[in-house]
Amino acid sequence: MSYNNIREEELKNRIAEEFFADFDTNKIIGNVDFCVAVRSHLQLSEAQSLLWAEAKKGRSDLNLSLVQLILTIGKARTFDSHLPPAFLGAFDAEKMAFIPYGAVSDIFYLNDFNWKVAPSNHNSKEFLLIQERIQETWNKQSLVFYYESDKPDIKEFVKDNFVSDNAATHKVKIDKNNFMVIYNKWLGVVKPTISVDWELVKKGGIIDGDFYLADLLSNENETLKDKLFVLLKTNHYC
Repeated sequence: MSYNNIREEELKNRIAEEFFADFDTNKIIGNVDFCVAVRSHLQLSEAQSLLWAEAKKGRSDLNLSLVQLILTIGKARTFDSHLPPAFLGAFDAEKMAFIPYGAVSDIFYLNDFNWKVAPSNHNSKEFLLIQERIQETWNKQSLVFYYESDKPDIKEFVKDNFVSDNAATHKVKIDKNNFMVIYNKWLGVVKPTISVDWELVKKGGIIDGDFYLADLLSNENETLKDKLFVLLKTNHYC
């Protein structure tokens, strides 16, 4: 199986239908070519992404496609406004590759890096720097599948590593990859509902992050840790 001689948009549609039919592949996440997300019938603020990928028609070097994807994400700081996925990936007309997001996420926080370059410019010094930086990770942690020979393996990988919409709701596990983006969402949605004089509590050494931790480390609206500066007690903080 290959998808030669078709346009990129048709390729994305074919890949979505063949391998990700149980998921939402219609999400537009920043400038990312292709997104696979948990399907939900609920009106959630954002469904969890499972894969962000770069798509290329014809045949290409997927390592280079991944570098372009990293530059695309870093340039727009997509991870600041959207929950990062479990995997980054790339695919073309003959093959598909996956790599854990956490394996390359540190790149997005490089100091003194020019993220304004065009991601598609494979000759820029920034592109070459990222390519060199991820080479060892790509060699050790990427998984590359060919449609002709590995179709069952692709489907098995997706089945084992992607969460379907069998449950009515899907709880997002907070980890080092999404901690800050969830915090930023908390600032915009939850913080404005807290009746607190922020300047006053700041003078007492309390910051909004203390309220965030009280929410984060809670169950049934009760903070589980008793040594935090702020505790959530049912419907109020103390």
